[in-house]
Formats: sequence, C-alpha cells, structure tokens
Amino acid sequence: MADYIINVAEIEEYQMLNDRQSLDGIFRRAQSAVVGGEVVALVRNNPNGQSYRFNEISTLEDLNEYKKNVYKYVKED
Repeated sequence: MADYIINVAEIEEYQMLNDRQSLDGIFRRAQSAVVGGEVVALVRNNPNGQSYRFNEISTLEDLNEYKKNVYKYVKED
C-alpha cells in the first residue's frame, strides 16, 4: 500500500485562494486512503527542493481534526 501524500504548501496555497473545491478533493482522497488502511503523509519541501515528512495521519479522527484546522483559514463564499 502506498501512502497518500499531502504537500502542505499546496494546502496553504488553496487556503490563500479560498479554493474550497481543490481542498475538498484532497480531503476526499485522503479520507478514502485512511478508510482503505493507508497512511496520509504530510510533507514540506526544503529550500533545496527535497521533501520531508513531518506528520502522518492514520485515523479518520485525526484527519477530521486536520481538516477542521485547514478550513478555519478559508473564507465562506
């Protein structure tokens, strides 16, 4: 099983753009991964371009908590 990777810089960009549709898609895929027994990995890129994993999500409860934290910075339409 491969991990589902979420690039946090991408999440932050969608937050700034208030792009709920893109965020919804990411979280739908992440939820499917967790339900399927996969791990969701949160990664960042170093200035040299290498990515590093700084957190893993393996439960729906943890994913929903992360999702709630992300959406609190997105304005309602």
